Amino acid sequence: MTITTLAAHKGNTWKLELDDSGELYFLHVSVVQRCGLQKGMTLTPQQWEQVQTTELARKAYQYACFLLDRRGYSYQEMFRKLEPKYPQSVCYATVDRLAKFGQINDRAYAEQLAHHYVEVKHFGLRRARQEMYRRGLLDEHITEALEPYEDEVTGGILEELVAGKYRKYFLDPDDRRTIEKGKAALVRQGYRFSEINAAVQAFLEEMENVE
Repeated sequence: MTITTLAAHKGNTWKLELDDSGELYFLHVSVVQRCGLQKGMTLTPQQWEQVQTTELARKAYQYACFLLDRRGYSYQEMFRKLEPKYPQSVCYATVDRLAKFGQINDRAYAEQLAHHYVEVKHFGLRRARQEMYRRGLLDEHITEALEPYEDEVTGGILEELVAGKYRKYFLDPDDRRTIEKGKAALVRQGYRFSEINAAVQAFLEEMENVE
């Protein structure tokens, strides 16, 4: 295969034609330079495949950086995002590159998500763990990130939810149906039933003492 056309097209894009076939390929100027492409140059099929892979890798990295500008990603989550658009080898190379330069850091991302789910969303540890696992994080990173919140979640945060956001469910100690609805809502937030019962009981006792 011989490069019969190689010229600037638009911006940083160059157009390339092989063997006067009439079929044009478009490559970023950085790929042209990195692969040392020149008009009249002869390429083996393996060399041409490498050129195309280099262009795909550039596009995949650019797309990944675009995604990371919007929010954080785990290694596995980014791979899943890239996989429908690019070959597996390109996906692995891209996420490895991101991890190498610290653009993806699963341990730091786990800490960020733990703070978001516990402190901001007020999820229980069970729900927070489920959401973090869904983001492609390993168990060891999830456990490590959630460990500092264990006492806080089972204590202050749950008590604040019972006395604040979910207070309306527990104002009447004789309305068992409404109380159970409130408890069910807290279960969906990821709290254990034993923790919820203790927090609700403490709230009801406090209400009784106030009266």
